[in-house]
Amino acid sequence: MKQTLLLVAAMALVSVINAQKKITAYAITAIQKGQSGWSEVRLVDIVTGDEVKSIYQSAKDVEVLNARTGKPVVKKALADNTQVYTIRHPEKMKEIQKMRELDKTREVQVDRARDVQLQQDLSRKINEENLVITQVNTNVNTNVNTNVNTNINTNNNVNVNKTVIVRSMGKPIQSDRPFATNSAALAYDKKHERLYYTPMNIAQLRYIDLKTGKVYYFEDDQFGLVKGRGDVHNQITRMVIASDGNGYAITNDANHLIKFTTDKKAVITDLGPLTDDASNGSYSVHSSGRFGGDVIADANKNLYLIGADRTVYKINLESRVASYMGSIKGLPKGFSTNGAVVEEGAKVIVTSSTSTVGYYRFDLNSLQAEKVSGGGIVFNASDLANGTLAFEKTKKKKKERKINNVTDVVATESPVEKEAPSKAQKSVRTQPQELAGTMSVYPNPVMGGLVKVSLANQLPGRYQIQLLDIVGQVVSTKNITINNKTQVEEFKLPELLAHGSYVIKVISDDKKITGTSKIVVQ
Repeated sequence: MKQTLLLVAAMALVSVINAQKKITAYAITAIQKGQSGWSEVRLVDIVTGDEVKSIYQSAKDVEVLNARTGKPVVKKALADNTQVYTIRHPEKMKEIQKMRELDKTREVQVDRARDVQLQQDLSRKINEENLVITQVNTNVNTNVNTNVNTNINTNNNVNVNKTVIVRSMGKPIQSDRPFATNSAALAYDKKHERLYYTPMNIAQLRYIDLKTGKVYYFEDDQFGLVKGRGDVHNQITRMVIASDGNGYAITNDANHLIKFTTDKKAVITDLGPLTDDASNGSYSVHSSGRFGGDVIADANKNLYLIGADRTVYKINLESRVASYMGSIKGLPKGFSTNGAVVEEGAKVIVTSSTSTVGYYRFDLNSLQAEKVSGGGIVFNASDLANGTLAFEKTKKKKKERKINNVTDVVATESPVEKEAPSKAQKSVRTQPQELAGTMSVYPNPVMGGLVKVSLANQLPGRYQIQLLDIVGQVVSTKNITINNKTQVEEFKLPELLAHGSYVIKVISDDKKITGTSKIVVQ
């Protein structure tokens, strides 16, 4: 009976410990919950949805330094944001009038005309930016100034030339401000206690030193190709520090995977585009529906891209192939997945920029989500960051528990969950595999007729590399002998090999499969 009571008490204590477990992450947020404008950085409590610590506030001045020289960044003068657009057809001014009626702070100035296409550009800019327009109605020999509340009268029988002058009445962009154009890409470097980020519309890498609160810019280093607010494809909205200690950032269109080192002599390298796995079908990682979101890393040199539309891709850092895994299930309606961090194992926390209903946890193996935060509203965020890797092995640690005033020391170890398989990996597992070591294949996709097979921790002996087509027929083989702990073998593909998907297998002399990998021949 006593043992039963002790067991019940122990289970209750474990439940209390789990219930009190604190999960935190760095978040880019607005000034208040529910607002937009991603210029504040906070450490937030995932369970309560509240701020634990303020990291950066846009209303406060901080010291901004050049990351290379340590010298202060020179404050830039504010630019003149006036822009001139011309419109050939007077009837197009009716569209501007409709926009003006939606916002009574807009004014319009009309003088001469040129091109209908620019009207469409103007409409887009009015919607994207804080614009005010001044309007003047011009006839052949007469200029009539009209105020904001006067309707536009046009004479369709007279070829009246008109010019629209648009200027920003909000504060012009001051690019030397730390979060001048908002940000949706954040990565926590726990080794150096830094938060790396980049403004969405400025091609520059920056970081916050968490020990001093100072902000550093890589002023003279190109970071991506974004040219401004309208260049949505090249905006960087995903960033993470991977298991190799390097940072990785991905543009919205996934045409640029950018690597940056975090040491004293930081190097920024554009690795080029991600490649869709052949099994992705219509779920291309480059689709505009995937724009936004975040990226996390695992302990096995892989990234996981979570698009704002809830889609999940596994990215092999060596080959840069993105494999579609599916879509997250169980999230509430209207919940876009904009920020993501690893909690532990296969558990991933996601937040939304559009929703304050809570934070959610999903499993990389099942992609099933559940709410993790409490009942109150939370900070909606454009991005999250922490230093945890998926499927990271945890060391044994000692934990005390008190039962009836008796202290026991219990050794515990967090379970290590299996790495989430991609859709492509599942498709090649057609028979049992007995893995004695690891194998990787590169480059992938293959375009030069030659592929390299990297083998590690394989038992010494004779092996055969096999190339199989999609129906399992052996196309080509090569006999090898493994003598080293790590060994790279070149495998030449047959001439005139048809483009498509193939499988490379490594089989030991006793007919055991020790490695399998899918490749795409282009």
